[in-house]
Amino acid sequence: MLNEQQITRLLYRLQDPVLEASLEETEGILEVQVHEETANIKIALADPAIETDHFVHNIEELLTQFGVNEINIELEYLPAAVIDRIFQTRDNILSETSKTKFLAIASGKGGVGKSTVAANLAIALANQGKKVGLLDADIYGFSIPVLLGTTESPRKENGQIIPVKTNGIQMISMDFFVESGEPVIWRGPMLGKMIKMFLEEVRWGDLDYLLIDLPPGTGDVALDIHTLIPRCNELIVTTPHFAAASVASRAGYMATKNNHNIIGVIENMSYLTLDDGQTLKIFGQGGGEKVAADLETQLLIQLPIEQPNVNEKGYTAAIYSPSRPAGNAFKTLAEKIIPYLL
Repeated sequence: MLNEQQITRLLYRLQDPVLEASLEETEGILEVQVHEETANIKIALADPAIETDHFVHNIEELLTQFGVNEINIELEYLPAAVIDRIFQTRDNILSETSKTKFLAIASGKGGVGKSTVAANLAIALANQGKKVGLLDADIYGFSIPVLLGTTESPRKENGQIIPVKTNGIQMISMDFFVESGEPVIWRGPMLGKMIKMFLEEVRWGDLDYLLIDLPPGTGDVALDIHTLIPRCNELIVTTPHFAAASVASRAGYMATKNNHNIIGVIENMSYLTLDDGQTLKIFGQGGGEKVAADLETQLLIQLPIEQPNVNEKGYTAAIYSPSRPAGNAFKTLAEKIIPYLL
């Protein structure tokens, strides 16, 4: 004989006849009580008057197979707020009606400034009059909130997550969903579920672009993004150093194998300009050209090394003012890629 938890898990698979959503998604299992071979079940549906005979028959047939001889089912109405939430999540950024363009920022290894590029590019695109969202999908190395210098947190409204608005963009990050200082120790299925939630349950609204800061490398999260967003554009970030360039090419190969469109390569930390005007190529040279040649794409820009601005709170974020050389470089980069996102 099944216990309450086992029956609940079985019923979670069934769909609301009206909403065509699972009872787990609607949170429609209100109560399950088991006494000897009898199960008393209370379920909420969008409209209990529609197709309930077939729905109840399916439950009885399912549970009888597991030794439940007597089944008493009570049906109630789902709250209107829950029904609204289900319909709203279907009209999400992944829906066929969405006009949002996706742009993933990828790298082969960590430490090349990929997240800094993602944050500054998002703001540069917003400064071009675009409605921009930024998804920090670097589950293990999330850093976008710190880079943007914000301490705000998202909120929930009618079952949806409302992203943080900062620097003219909307932003969501794994940073908001773990305790401060705690490591994320998850395997593939949990990672995929979190990425899916960021895409389907966040109220992004009518964005022009959603930038996705991918984890470095070619792991589970990158695979999930490639599966969930088959029409994604991608930028590959490297430094001039040969080691960074070699692994960056692998990330690009993965994108092309998943039919993603690589717009081009960004070489970060290309040079440092001294006060006397001389430039130092601290990390060598040629990395961006190598990756672009490997992937048969273009080197879009070579970004300088520069001290970020100190914001009004006295905090050194990672955002460059448009009046600074690095900020102007991101403006140029934004102008270059917009035609590829039409």
